[in-house]
Amino acid sequence: MVAITIAMAAVAYAYFTGMIGEQNKAPPAISFTPSPSEKTITVATADININWIDINITFSNVTTYAYLTVPKTGMINAGDRIDLINDQILRGKVTVTFTHLPTNSLLGSYTMENV
Repeated sequence: MVAITIAMAAVAYAYFTGMIGEQNKAPPAISFTPSPSEKTITVATADININWIDINITFSNVTTYAYLTVPKTGMINAGDRIDLINDQILRGKVTVTFTHLPTNSLLGSYTMENV
């Protein structure tokens, strides 16, 4: 009986200290370069093997939220571009937010005027 109690205590300790169980994944390292004059946001750098399907891209202005009209597909690469004029429908002062869905992490948020 004592051995079972010690074993259960050891398992509980390992679980609650993070030694076992689901480990939190770190979000990918992705950096973006906004170009207010061209109304684009370009991927400057990105970890390898990150797929666009794991990235939620939202656009918002004062009253509305929207998503990419033509969703990005495939792997994320440096040089990939989001065109605020052609890839989405909102106009005016538009904020673009990138979220990594598997970790629910904010990757970046950019606001552009006069879209």
